[in-house]
Amino acid sequence: MTTYDFWMTKFGNMSPYKQVVIMVLMATIAANLLAATFFVFVDLGQMDNVLIVTTAIVVIVSAPLGSFLVGLNYRLKQTALLLDLASRRDDLTGLSNRNEFYLQAQRQITLCDPEKSAGAILYIDADHFKSINDRHGHAVGDSVLQEIGILLRSVIGEWDFAARFGGEEFALFLTNADIGKADWLAHKILMGMKEIPLHLRIQELNVTVSVGIAVHKSGQLLEEALVAADKCLYAAKNQGRNRIVHANSEFMERFEPKRRTI
Repeated sequence: MTTYDFWMTKFGNMSPYKQVVIMVLMATIAANLLAATFFVFVDLGQMDNVLIVTTAIVVIVSAPLGSFLVGLNYRLKQTALLLDLASRRDDLTGLSNRNEFYLQAQRQITLCDPEKSAGAILYIDADHFKSINDRHGHAVGDSVLQEIGILLRSVIGEWDFAARFGGEEFALFLTNADIGKADWLAHKILMGMKEIPLHLRIQELNVTVSVGIAVHKSGQLLEEALVAADKCLYAAKNQGRNRIVHANSEFMERFEPKRRTI
C-alpha cells in the first residue's frame, strides 16, 4: 500500500482542515521523537553531527509526505485525463462524440491551405435501426452500434477521425481525401456491414447503412460542408437506403430535402 492509499483509507473522508492538522501533528511528533533519539545516541557537540542529524530528520519526516503529495498529484492528473477523454468520447462505441468531431474537423480546415480542400465528410446512418431494436432488443441494437464503431475505426487512416453523432448517426472526416477515395471507403463500409450479423451470430439480422458524402471545398465553412453531406444522406435514404450519394451526383443537383426519414 502506497502512502497515498494509506492516507486516503485512514483520513480521506475527513475535511481538508482536519487532514492538514493531522499531517502537521504527525510530522511534528515524528520530528520530535527523532530529535530526542538522536540527542540520546549522538554527540551533538560538533557542528557536523548537528547537520547530519538535522538532515536525517528532514529526510525521514518529509519522505512520506513527499510520497503522499506526488501520489496525489499523479492521481489528479490521471483523473483529469480520464475526465477529458470521457468528455470527448462516446461511451458505447469509443468513437469521438459530436463536439470532438466539430473541433477536429474545424482544426483540419483551419490548418489546411485556403486554396485547397481539407478533405471529405461522410454522414452515415444505420437503416431501419428502430426495427432492429424492436425485433432483437436494445442489447442487440447496442451491439450493432459497437460493431459499426469497430468497422469505422478499421477503415479510416491515421489522420482521419470517426464520431458517433448520437443514436444511429455517425460521421467520418477523411483528411485530404477526394471524392474517389471517399466513395471507395464508403463502399468498403457498406460491404463491411454484411459481416456484422456473422460477428454477432444472428443470422436473421440485417444491417445496412446510408451514406452521404461531401468534399470540403476551398474556402468553405465547416457548417456548409456538413449541410452538404447531410443533404446527401437524406437523398440516399430517399432513394431506398443501403446506398451512397455524394454532392456532385446528378441526383443531388436537383434534389432539395424536405425532412429526414428514419
